[in-house]
Amino acid sequence: MASNDLREDRLIIKSGKVFFLGLVFAFTVYILLLAICSFSLSITTRFSLCIGMALLAFSINIFFGKYGFYVSFVLTFMQLLINTYESLVLKKEGAVDLAIIALLIIIINLIHRYYLTNILRKIYTKRKAESIERSKTINKQLEDDIFARTKLISSHDSEKQSNRNVITTEPVIDTLTTLPGRAMITDRLNKMIEEDLINMQNSPIPDRKCSRFTVIYTSLDKYSLDLFNVGHKSMDLFIQNMAHRLREAAHSEDMVARIYGTEFVILARRVISANEFIDYKRVLADAMTNAFGTGEEQIPVHFEFGISVYPDDGLSAEELITKAEEAMTGRVTYGNTEIRKSRFEDMSSEEIIAKFETSIRSGDFHMAYQPCFTSSGELTGYEAFMRWTSEDGDIPPSDFIRAAVKCGYIRRIGNYSLENALKVLARINITQPTLTMNINVSNDQLKDPGFVMEFSNALSNSGAETGNVILDISEESLFTELPEIKASIEKLSSMDVRMALDNFGRGYSSFNAIPLLPISYLKLDGNFTRELLSDINVRVLTSAAISLMHDIDIKVCATGVGEQGQLNLLKEYGCDLYQGTVLGTPVTEKELLS
Repeated sequence: MASNDLREDRLIIKSGKVFFLGLVFAFTVYILLLAICSFSLSITTRFSLCIGMALLAFSINIFFGKYGFYVSFVLTFMQLLINTYESLVLKKEGAVDLAIIALLIIIINLIHRYYLTNILRKIYTKRKAESIERSKTINKQLEDDIFARTKLISSHDSEKQSNRNVITTEPVIDTLTTLPGRAMITDRLNKMIEEDLINMQNSPIPDRKCSRFTVIYTSLDKYSLDLFNVGHKSMDLFIQNMAHRLREAAHSEDMVARIYGTEFVILARRVISANEFIDYKRVLADAMTNAFGTGEEQIPVHFEFGISVYPDDGLSAEELITKAEEAMTGRVTYGNTEIRKSRFEDMSSEEIIAKFETSIRSGDFHMAYQPCFTSSGELTGYEAFMRWTSEDGDIPPSDFIRAAVKCGYIRRIGNYSLENALKVLARINITQPTLTMNINVSNDQLKDPGFVMEFSNALSNSGAETGNVILDISEESLFTELPEIKASIEKLSSMDVRMALDNFGRGYSSFNAIPLLPISYLKLDGNFTRELLSDINVRVLTSAAISLMHDIDIKVCATGVGEQGQLNLLKEYGCDLYQGTVLGTPVTEKELLS
């Protein structure tokens, strides 16, 4: 936080450029006066110059803070040595008096600096305490809002609770929906697996088979979520309504839990066949769709579904939940729109991999680069995105990324994006050496022990400068999977790689956790930005977030800035960087390099 300390120490001159030039100018003037004083024979002139140097030294100490004190101390100590030499060796008239004046200035500056340091420490401590208190107040307001809304959904029937052996303790209940949380359903799954293994070991029947059961993962499509123009409070109500209708539509013996955001898991103590799954997910999607409609009004929404079966797809709770999430390659569409399935839904892993390889070789995969600007409109760099254009049109990133995860191809996709973005960065830095490149990295890449070495090799081969690379890590990754990706983050941080916390505001973010993370930038999510003009709560949170980030020396970048009004508000709040169509649209590699 050296830069932050320097900024706190500047009480008068805040601009870094003015600070530096002013200090150099004052230093030069002092040296010039000292030279004239040393060669002058007139005692009156020497005393006048000495008084002028004393005033200049004291001014440097006042105007330039800590660094001014160091400079003035060196200059006055130099003057003291020269005057002492003139007195003892050259026997110049008045040299003793001049040496005494120089010594007094040193003492005065030392006393002044001591008291100034104490004052600055008190100011900094007070500001830090106010920042922490402001953060606590904001988080408390959010928590109060969430707890107040839990009355909209009734708790489960007590008899069903006892039949399912669900422990309704506060830490594992999702406070927004009153459904079981991730911890509860994970515990339930692990207990079922443990019971099954014990029953198999104690069974009098040799080779007794496992008691198979099913895990269904469902979520509102993230790209549909991007289209919503509602505030956080309204989204809370949508999620509560979804949870209530999903619980009502699910089989009476199935357990429904909320994992995160709009993501839910259904645990069924039976094997659900392919045909039954198609019918079941339609029932569930119909029920959740009703949460986004009122009367004749209906918001078009899209739901994704994935399924895993014990023991075929995993022997632990986390493995089964992860497999079900990775299986969400298809999409069921409702709300006055036709049903659309992902083109990868009916393809095997081998077919998906073959299609990926063919498309990479043919150039169907390509990169797009979103420019990033300062508040004054100065270009600072780009963010790299991957796009896939086939003969049938553009394939949504949500489709091909989930397909890549399913067939184990996500590392190849991630490396393709990383290598191309680094090569482009190296080329543009030839003529514009300060421009940066933001590159998205996935959870799967960060979980891989070999990712840091792959990144280091790609960086070396591209010739790009480490200081111009910024890795974008999703907010959800840091708050839900930090233990799995912590080793990679620490290694990257030790290599002086800068990181940005991406998608901030998409979930229910914690301001207090951010200072613990090795990040240099915070990127406000497009949904967060889009609601600025319509939701006063978002405006308050945005202003507070920017202020809090600046207090801990983290820069804020607003993404999805599509209107001039949003841009004006963000500038007023002191946002550092901006991405969005109001400033510049994504460009291809060819357009960028030309």
